[in-house]
Amino acid sequence: MFNKSMTSVMAALSAAVLVSACGGGGGGGGGGSTPDPGYGAWYDVYGYKCGYSPSPGCNFYKNGLKIIDTEDPYFSSYYALEYDTWYYLDSYGRASTYTGWAWQSNNGIIYDDWGDALNDADGKGRDFAADVAQQEKNVVKSAGEFFAAKYQLDAETGMKVARILNDYATIGKQRARTEKDIADFTQRLYGVDFNKVKGALTEAMKGDKGPMDALVDEAATNWSTSPETMKEILKTWYGNQADGLL
Repeated sequence: MFNKSMTSVMAALSAAVLVSACGGGGGGGGGGSTPDPGYGAWYDVYGYKCGYSPSPGCNFYKNGLKIIDTEDPYFSSYYALEYDTWYYLDSYGRASTYTGWAWQSNNGIIYDDWGDALNDADGKGRDFAADVAQQEKNVVKSAGEFFAAKYQLDAETGMKVARILNDYATIGKQRARTEKDIADFTQRLYGVDFNKVKGALTEAMKGDKGPMDALVDEAATNWSTSPETMKEILKTWYGNQADGLL
């Protein structure tokens, strides 16, 4: 079962680094009622635009919130729940099952009895394991290409970022993430030491941005981009949390 207020991976997982470094936490939100008003588009868990009508795996709003049953175009005031074991691919392309009452919309999305979308893909067939692996590769590849194009990064960097974020998301599905996980994630993603990040954040909150600027420069070098682009990416990921720190 998945939380209907799940945010996009690139925003939520990146924000985990900042939140942990500052010693704080965050809360959730509610679902939306319409897709992106400008284009009527829908997005995958990575924030990649993937269609103009909701479908399995392509059922997130632009702000990262996921569709719920009452927002499905095929929803009516009454629908029949069916008790079964449901096979599906979750938001990250991982094989999952759910045993219980659920409703499958005509667009293929499966909703559990709480109304949460399971990001279904039909799991019946002898090639399911191979299909799962291939779909995960496709999702990561698309996310990497999109990220590289958006920030004019080289293709290798885009793919590296997408793989690391996907790996980190997978850890969170298996167990609670530890500070060591976040430290490893920070090192792999940015190429900087997590303890230095914590120290730089402390100084930035006191008004000294020098250490943070130095880390941004280091991360930009590791990504073969400019400090200005690196700051743009971080501000996009961290939102209001980055105000006054970068």
